[in-house]
Parts: sequence; C-alpha cells; structure tokens
Amino acid sequence: MQIKSQENQARVFILKPSLGLNGCQIHGDSYSGYDKLGLFAGIAINARISDRASFELGFYFSQKGARHNQNPKIGDYSFYRVNLNYLDLPILYRYHVNPAYFITLGPSAAYLISYYEDINNSNVTGQSKFNKFETGVNFGLGRKIKDKIHVEVRTSNSVTAIRSYGKVANLVFYPNPVARFFNRGFYNNILTVLLTYKIDLKNKRAE
Repeated sequence: MQIKSQENQARVFILKPSLGLNGCQIHGDSYSGYDKLGLFAGIAINARISDRASFELGFYFSQKGARHNQNPKIGDYSFYRVNLNYLDLPILYRYHVNPAYFITLGPSAAYLISYYEDINNSNVTGQSKFNKFETGVNFGLGRKIKDKIHVEVRTSNSVTAIRSYGKVANLVFYPNPVARFFNRGFYNNILTVLLTYKIDLKNKRAE
C-alpha cells in the first residue's frame, strides 16, 4: 500500500511540451476562413485530481492573425495580412472519456508580444493598435496515439476584443445584449492541431 501511494504521488504532476499549427482568422474583419497559419509551441504543467480528471496550466508561444490573398479570377486584387505574436496562458480542465479520448475546456489569458500588419503590400503596423491583453475560451478534443504521445484539435476564441472598432462603434446600437457584448471590435478565432509529449518524472523521483 505504501509503494502504491508513493507511485500515485509521483504521478501527480506531469510536464507536457507541445508543438502545433494554428489556423487563424479574425472575427469582425471583412474576410473569412482559416487562411493564415501560425506556430503554436510551449509547455504545460498537468496536475491530476482523479483517475480521469486533471487541471493544466500552459505557457505557449502562439501566432494568430488573419490573411487574405489576391484572387484576380474574380477581380479581387486586395491583399491583407496581420501576424500577432502572443504569450498564451490557458488554464484547462481535462477529462478522459475513455483510455483513448479526452476533452479539454477552460479560459486563457494572452499578452501580445509583437505584431505586423500589411495592407496591399504596405506596412501599416502601428496605425491602428491592437490591445496588449486578450482573454478567451478554449475547447479541445484529443486522442492518445502512444502512451506518452497525444494529438489534439483545439479551438480558441477571444472573449475580449483584440482591437476596437473605434468611434464608429458607438453609433451602432444592438438591441440584443449578447450582440452588444460580442460586437465591440475584432476577435481572434483559432483552430489548433498539436502534438504533446508527456514527461513523467516518477522514475527519477523513485531513484
């Protein structure tokens, strides 16, 4: 019983480095589609609270933004690209539905490290600033590939605006309170595919 208890304590905390790819778009601009790709990389600390459930604190570098390419076939010669580099800190609840599949859910806070904005091949960075802080919600579905390797598809959406509409927004009235809350500017909408490797230190602790 004592040995089993020591093993369980050794497995409470797990380090989880992750590497993935973001599909990015910005809700509120005039374009649609996950047309911009970005890097998603970092590490998380997982704390188990039961056999199926755990909490996870992540520290990630996440590239977000949007991109619109020219399409001469339909007479569209406009080009737009914005690259937003964030330090992303999600706090997630993870639940294992069965030994293979799990879901994740929780809020996140992000800090904008830097950004670059291009309209029709002209650098317009800084002309209309993005907010330094972002809060969002996350939901993911994952699967265990091997004992220490997991793959996950995660969606992340801003709750607070990453850029306001400016003074023009004050002239628009939304009778629906939900619409008023979510129409204050531009919002990140991210779809992430990531691979995670579990580092269990139980053997080192036992030694």
